[in-house]
Amino acid sequence: MGPLILARHHLERGRPDLALEALDGVTSGEVETLEFWRLRADTLLRLRLWAEARDAARSGLDRGPNDVHLLEVLALACSGLGKKKEALTAIEAALGLQPDDPGLHAQKAFLLTRHAQNAIGFASYRRARAAAEHALELDPDFVPAHAARLQVAVAAGERRAPKLATRLLELAPESEQAHLLAGVALTNRGRVSAGVRHYTEAARLDPPDPEAARFLRGSKTLAHPVASVLRLFWRLGPLAVLLTIFVLVVGSLILYLTTGIELPIAILGICFIPFFWYLFFVGNIARGNHSRRP
Repeated sequence: MGPLILARHHLERGRPDLALEALDGVTSGEVETLEFWRLRADTLLRLRLWAEARDAARSGLDRGPNDVHLLEVLALACSGLGKKKEALTAIEAALGLQPDDPGLHAQKAFLLTRHAQNAIGFASYRRARAAAEHALELDPDFVPAHAARLQVAVAAGERRAPKLATRLLELAPESEQAHLLAGVALTNRGRVSAGVRHYTEAARLDPPDPEAARFLRGSKTLAHPVASVLRLFWRLGPLAVLLTIFVLVVGSLILYLTTGIELPIAILGICFIPFFWYLFFVGNIARGNHSRRP
C-alpha cells in the first residue's frame, strides 16, 4: 500500500497523526502531485496545525490554482490563525468557482460567525445568517447548512435556536457536532439539564473529543442546585440583570432618603449590587465558553 493511499485510509479512520507519518514516506515525484498537497493540507488542518495547513494549501494552489477544496482548506487554516480577511478572501474565491455549492455557503456562514466581532467588540451576524440561509435554499436537507444556521443562532442568542437544534437532530441524530450544538442552544436558554443530556450523547458518540468532555463538565456544574440563581440569570439574559441592579440601587437610595430607613438596612440592600454584578460577569463567561466552538 502506497503512502498516499495509506494516508487517505488513516484520515478516513480519524487518525490524522498516522496520516501525517504516512505522508513522510512519499517519493520526490509524489511530492509534486496535487493529491499529495490535498492530503497534507487536510491532515494538518485536522491536527489544528493552522500555519502548516495554510502553507500546504498554498503549495497545492501553486500547482492547481482553481482547486476548490484547497481554497476551502486555506480559508479554514487562515481562520484558525485569526486572519479574517484572508479566510474570507479564500472562501469567496472558492464560491466564485462553485457558486451553487451549499457546502461552501455553509462554510462561509461558519467563518462569518467565528469572526463576527469587529475591532470595537460589536458583533453582527447578518451576513453569516444570510450565508447559512442561502445554503439551505440550495439544499433544504443539507446537514452542514442546518449546523451553520444553528451556530449563527447560538452565537447571536436567537430564541429559536432550540427549534433549529431539533431540526438538525432530526437530520443527523448520530452526529456529535449536532448534539454539541443542541446542548449549547438549550443551555443558553436556561435548559441546563436538557443540555447536559446532549453533551453526554456527544461524548458517547466521540469519546476522544476533548470539547464534548469540557462542555459536559461545565454544564454539570451549572446543573448543580447551588447554581440555581445563575441558571435564572442565564434564562433571563444580561439585560434583565442590569435592570435588576438599577432597580436595587434606585430603590435602596429612595428608601433611605425618603423614609429615613436605618442605615444598616440600606447598606444591606446596596450589598446586593456586587452579588448581581458577580452573576453578570460569571454568567457571561460561562455563556461564552458554551458558545465557542473552535
